[in-house]
Amino acid sequence: MSLISRLRAMLRRDRLDHDLDEELRSHLEMRAADNLSAGMSAAEARYEAQKRFGNTTLTKEDTRAMDIIGWIETLGQNLRYAVRMLRRSPGFTAVAILTLALGIGGNVAIFTVVRAVLLSPLPFSHPDQLVRVYDDLRGPNTHDVGMSVPEMWDLRDKSGVFQDISALVSADANLTGGDQPERIELLGTSPNYFTMLGTPPQLGRVYTQQDAQPGFTEGVVISDGFWRRTFGADPQVIGRKIRVDSDLYTVIGVMPPSFRHPGRTLTNEVDVWAAAGYIALPFPVPVLRSTRLLPGAMGRLKPGITVSQAQARLDALTAQLSREYPTEYPAAAAWGVRLVSVQEDLVGTVRTELLVLFGAVAFVLLIACVNLANLLLARSASRQREIAIRLAVGAGRGRLITQLLTESVLLSTISGIVALLTGFWLKTWLLTMTPADLPRLKEVSLSPAVVFFAFAISILTGVVFGLAPALQAARSSHVANLREGSRGSGSSKHQMKISRFLVASEIALSLVLLIGTGLLLRSFWRLAQVHPGFDPHRVVTTRIWLPVPNDPSEDVYPTVEKRAEFLREVLRRVSVLPGVEDAAIGSLNSLPMNSATSQFPFAIEGRADESRRTPVAEFTSVTPDYFQVLKAPFIRGRIFTDSDNVKGQQVALINETLARRYWPDADPIGQHLKLGARRGQDPSQIPPTTIVGVVGDIKSDGFDLASAPHIYLPLYQFAGYASVVYLRSGGDPASLGAAIRREVQAIDPTIPVFGVQTMDDVVSKYLAQRRFALELLGIFAGVALLLASIGIYGVMAYTFSQRTNEIGIRMAMGAQRSDILKIAVSEGAFVVAFGIVSGIIGSAIFTRFLQSMLFEVKSIDPITYVGISALLAGVTLLASLVPARRATRVDPLTALRQD
Repeated sequence: MSLISRLRAMLRRDRLDHDLDEELRSHLEMRAADNLSAGMSAAEARYEAQKRFGNTTLTKEDTRAMDIIGWIETLGQNLRYAVRMLRRSPGFTAVAILTLALGIGGNVAIFTVVRAVLLSPLPFSHPDQLVRVYDDLRGPNTHDVGMSVPEMWDLRDKSGVFQDISALVSADANLTGGDQPERIELLGTSPNYFTMLGTPPQLGRVYTQQDAQPGFTEGVVISDGFWRRTFGADPQVIGRKIRVDSDLYTVIGVMPPSFRHPGRTLTNEVDVWAAAGYIALPFPVPVLRSTRLLPGAMGRLKPGITVSQAQARLDALTAQLSREYPTEYPAAAAWGVRLVSVQEDLVGTVRTELLVLFGAVAFVLLIACVNLANLLLARSASRQREIAIRLAVGAGRGRLITQLLTESVLLSTISGIVALLTGFWLKTWLLTMTPADLPRLKEVSLSPAVVFFAFAISILTGVVFGLAPALQAARSSHVANLREGSRGSGSSKHQMKISRFLVASEIALSLVLLIGTGLLLRSFWRLAQVHPGFDPHRVVTTRIWLPVPNDPSEDVYPTVEKRAEFLREVLRRVSVLPGVEDAAIGSLNSLPMNSATSQFPFAIEGRADESRRTPVAEFTSVTPDYFQVLKAPFIRGRIFTDSDNVKGQQVALINETLARRYWPDADPIGQHLKLGARRGQDPSQIPPTTIVGVVGDIKSDGFDLASAPHIYLPLYQFAGYASVVYLRSGGDPASLGAAIRREVQAIDPTIPVFGVQTMDDVVSKYLAQRRFALELLGIFAGVALLLASIGIYGVMAYTFSQRTNEIGIRMAMGAQRSDILKIAVSEGAFVVAFGIVSGIIGSAIFTRFLQSMLFEVKSIDPITYVGISALLAGVTLLASLVPARRATRVDPLTALRQD
């Protein structure tokens, strides 16, 4: 019979049974007819035929067993019996389901995030070919120094590794024409940007190489969010005009909602994409190889070329260019180009944290599964008599194991369904805890792959952790089972050994999680104790952006004097706001913990050897009261004054790191710097900048990073278009945002004021990623500790409930309660000790993966290991002591009567 015929027969079960009965009846009648022919009576003939044929019911069952229907019938019987058994023990069923649902649900929630952020390929054609391109100066150990336009041409035309390469320039922009000026995020690209990514728009078209212009192209592409926010999702938006930084652009396309720039952004998502050739205004003209105008680029590798192969070819190209242009690329600077896959560049900073959290929640699932195995083991002990009887009357051990496995798989499947609902809630809760800058966060969703993951892990859990109790229950000596069951012992020594081993495993797994949490907690505490070099309390910041039109004749603030005048007036107005104690203004990179910081080269006058190595530093422009507002330490020399403007001598302050690096045994005050100098340039064309003071280090890049060399310049000599206003207030600093906006727009109503935040928020945002990992790992570790405590409590409680008769005999023979407690503590201590030792070994292995997340703490930290081990030992021993104390309160006479 074919498979299709068998499946068809399943739908006609009654007819199949009727046909089978008719076939068996015909065989009996044929045999009886033969007997009649042999001279038997009718009764004898039928009796002999029935005897020779055997049990017809068994024959029918055997016939069905040979068919797919028999297998399905057996499965159905097992399922029905499993449901009845679970309904008979609602307490056990509820505990088992909730325990597993917690473990599986946590895994589903974390897997949802891990899959979206790390595992899912970027939504572009052949995403493995997309790479980010960065310039490094390996001599001064400086990364991401920016790229010049001629360099990008060389990479495009001479490297032989790129299909396409596009510049990437993220910028704030001023959108006007509405009720209020609005800050938007603009991404400047090359005209082939969208062609390189291969994503079509939902409306209109994208710009291509045919739209190329020396400067910015007139047509721009907007995001779906910007389209809905600004134009109300008007389908007739194509051809509409928008004014950005005083320039008029035409909307030629709208990207779909799912499209996001595959790279890091300044603040939020990109709102507007604009193409440029970068060889005409508003960009510097003429184009120089030494001018690192572009922050970086993105390229698509040619088919068949790996990142490592492309990197090798680019290393050869940069070596050749360094020989051709020794002035722009001095040997001591060791200039090079670095390729990073776009996926790695986007998510590399969070990969370790998410994988550690996924591993932690997997440990929680393991602990929950071990608890389930213990529950099943204890439950099978109470069913020993039932199992022994089934074995004695002829039930096969395979059938019995299958039945018990069916119960555990059914439990885990129900738990998986509950876990999916729990996972949906946990995912929502998880996203509220997740740092806002986590990449690809909007792609997190419960997809079919997540549902399949939940189903697969549920089935695997039921089979793997239900197998040991099933095998133990179906062990060979059913006579011993009957004997133990009749006495009511309910368990054997072998079974108790397995149970204790499982509890020790729970303790070991819990210890790994607890030690990992302890290490992160110590690391976070150390990090929080680092002095950032400033006092963030009661300081509010807000950002200002002056428009940069493509046509310089339309620039309202074309000179340093004009920009300085505007900022001076802003400072005057905000300084007199109610509650303001101090006020200052700095350039965009003056904001600590700001990703906009970058390093630029400088030269030290009279130090030719040092200049060949191309020293670099972060440059920041600030007003005189900047250090007073932040309460940053001033070391020596003098601070800036209002007279340090474009008419005065160029002066600078340097931080302690730069002073120690270049003047370790001398006083830098009075020394001269050449800002932006290159070897081979005429020094007379570069005005010298005099160092007038030294200030303390401010952690501009992060608490866990060494302070970078820093040069501070007077804002009134180097006023730019992007600025940050700082106010120290005696009241609530967060309430000053509206007042700052009002004062700025009273000077110029077209200037957007945005990014209002307190410095406490700035610091908190920097620590958010570490706090997220610590909080989640702490929750998982707490759940693990609770499950381990419940596990050892359950085992010890069950052990002493089965030893009531023994305890009664001991007490009747003179044993004291303290003697019983000693026995309990010794047995519990052995389990705990075994678990602690195993957990310490496991921690030494697994916590190595935490090293990149730790700050000033080793992955094998004796204080953490000893402290956490003692805590876990104390909690678990207490959990084992509680049932022992209860057992000692049993009346010996009552205990002796139990059989």
